[in-house]
Amino acid sequence: MRSYFFPFLFLSYSLHGQTVERPSIIPAPVQIEVVPGECRLDRAWKLKGSTKDEMALVQVLGPELSALRPSTLIDPGEPLQIFFRTVASDTIVPTGYHTIQVSPEGMIITSPTAEGLFLGSRTILQLLGSSGEQPSVPYMKIVDYPRFGWRGMHLDVCRHFFDVAFVKKYIDLLARYKMNSFHWHLTDDQGWRIEIKKYPKLTKVGGWRSGSQVGPYSMNEFDQVRYGGSYTQEEIREVVAYASARHINVVPEIEMPGHALAALAAYPELGCTGGPYKVERGWGVFPDVFCPTDSTIHFLEHVLAEVIDLFPSTIIHIGGDECPKESWKACAKCQARMKAEGLKDEHELQSYFIQRIEKFVNSKGRTIIGWDEILEGGLAPNASVMSWRGTEGGVAAAKSGHDAVMSPGSHCYFDHYQGDPANEPLSIGGYTTLQKVYSYEPIPAELNAEEAKHILGAQGNIWTEYILTSDHVEYMALPRMAALAEVLWSPREKRDEADLLRRLEQEFTRLDVMNVNYAKSLYQVSITPRSGAKPGEIMVELSGSLTGTKIQKGVQAYPTEAEGTSMKKAGAVSDQYDGPFMIDGPCVVTAGYISADPTRANAFPRSSRSFRFQNATARPITLSEPPAEQYNYGGAFTLVDGISARGNRVNTEWLGWRSGVSATVDLGSETAISHISIGAMNDTYSWIHLPKLVEIAVSKDGATDAPLALLDHGTVDGIRTVFGTDTDANARYVRFTIKHIGNIPDGFPGAGNPAWLFLDEIDVH
Repeated sequence: MRSYFFPFLFLSYSLHGQTVERPSIIPAPVQIEVVPGECRLDRAWKLKGSTKDEMALVQVLGPELSALRPSTLIDPGEPLQIFFRTVASDTIVPTGYHTIQVSPEGMIITSPTAEGLFLGSRTILQLLGSSGEQPSVPYMKIVDYPRFGWRGMHLDVCRHFFDVAFVKKYIDLLARYKMNSFHWHLTDDQGWRIEIKKYPKLTKVGGWRSGSQVGPYSMNEFDQVRYGGSYTQEEIREVVAYASARHINVVPEIEMPGHALAALAAYPELGCTGGPYKVERGWGVFPDVFCPTDSTIHFLEHVLAEVIDLFPSTIIHIGGDECPKESWKACAKCQARMKAEGLKDEHELQSYFIQRIEKFVNSKGRTIIGWDEILEGGLAPNASVMSWRGTEGGVAAAKSGHDAVMSPGSHCYFDHYQGDPANEPLSIGGYTTLQKVYSYEPIPAELNAEEAKHILGAQGNIWTEYILTSDHVEYMALPRMAALAEVLWSPREKRDEADLLRRLEQEFTRLDVMNVNYAKSLYQVSITPRSGAKPGEIMVELSGSLTGTKIQKGVQAYPTEAEGTSMKKAGAVSDQYDGPFMIDGPCVVTAGYISADPTRANAFPRSSRSFRFQNATARPITLSEPPAEQYNYGGAFTLVDGISARGNRVNTEWLGWRSGVSATVDLGSETAISHISIGAMNDTYSWIHLPKLVEIAVSKDGATDAPLALLDHGTVDGIRTVFGTDTDANARYVRFTIKHIGNIPDGFPGAGNPAWLFLDEIDVH
């Protein structure tokens, strides 16, 4: 490829002994070199292009640059020239390849394609966006191109609806970080959001629900406010055109055969029972789904025909996830279909349904992608898989020669908490920090080089059960979107968490100018309990992502009758943190960074964590089986660390198994005991089920047990169920033997798969 080169030697980050700061660009470029000299930014910026594609890019970039700074910052002197050059390539280069040169002549972006020029313009946008922070950038040359071809973000507009103006802003954020796929989740149980002219009731009826679930899922509470909305076909075309101008492909998702209640409410003949059905108010998975008859399939073909006409995307998302089979098992039409087609079970019936839909979509020159459940019963011949239940779906698809997009809940679900839940907005649960997102590797280790070619990339997902406003979407998306963008763009060996955090600090000031409500959870101080120097003490560690910034800690002791214990030093203690410290009684620990800049005094959120002490707290504990790796935050000590998960659905406070387990606590000496209990989670929507049985026993010597209780149910406290018993025993050891239920029973999400068992704090009084 021909390119423009500077008439002087490139150096790597040092000029005559002086360090030159690496420009703050996200995602990090493949190659960047700096040279002596600086390009002034405090002057007018003039864009230049000559071809149709170049001038189209000028039209997009011009307004973006105008919004970056007030006119008072512009020097009236010679403007900064920014050139776009389409340069034919005489060698094969990666898709999106481009170069950027910053020299005395100005800034020159070159690429063989319009897409490459646009991607280069995103770097220019970030460089020029630093004009409020610094008056110049060093002369440099950048060579850049993406690692993966699918760099995506998802947005659910069914649980909560977002207007066209915000969808465009969301697309702008994707474009800023060089993402190129917008997965638009348009239909679900809680609302149908896309106009289908042949079936107007899909939006007139299916687009509105009589209320919405509010508060924590376990509370099962609802408001009575009619809620809904939808996009006209003209608005859909407007969004698609807007995204296309930014080289972003819009992938529509039309859910089938599950998550269909909005459609069934509008056209009840599409279900197995004929209704009546209602647009769902709550969150979760529901048993009424599309009935796979010829008439239903023809209905969906008509829907997809209009969708395909609206979206130029070569790939159409058809959902395929979380489809309960109970209605099919009880439906004579479904059973007759299975018999006629020689299908052995309802999983194969779903595969039959998906293959019928795929054949139609293929006839229109498009292909389908679905969530990894479409693997069950046999994958459609030309389908791609979006792997969300871990990486297994992507691995299975790639090994069978099918393409896959990786989107595991462990790293790519941005509806999860990103900081201490005590300081975060209510979330569906989970705990996915920016650092965890940045640690993700999309290519599973199980794949060989040939199989790995089927991994197209990855995407972040934003489901909106608990996200009601556009500000909240931004809060959940950023800065995690930026971290994922770098994972998908930059070479793996270039990944540097410390450098990303440095660049994000500058990026946040730019997002402030753009009025983006990004999360500051990155600056929360983590309060981590560890086993103390001696039994009964907890060592508290404070840590965070900012190096060189001091942390202030606070410890507020509070004696309570329930615990019967108080801190040795009662009252408030507040000072600078200089290392781990011990607590030995009930208290609240707070922590936060100390800002050296008075103008940023409120820039750092404070964290807090309440500790309750009783006889089992901070005592030695042993487990018969270690928790699963992904649900083992803090190890066995989590069960005696003085923190109860209570109603919170956050995995830092729960340990998880897919089998039974026994836990033994050593109280240190023979103790009079009046009550013993342990908490377990009941969240069947997430495949988490209560134990089959909980056996509680005590021992004086650790060898001979005295059984106290055998419990098959407990006391419900929201999402948490307490298995406990009152007693008048004297013992040193307390043992819980937890019996696992095995596979998930029929009628529940994930039926037939091993259930999860989640346990939290052990109480002994």
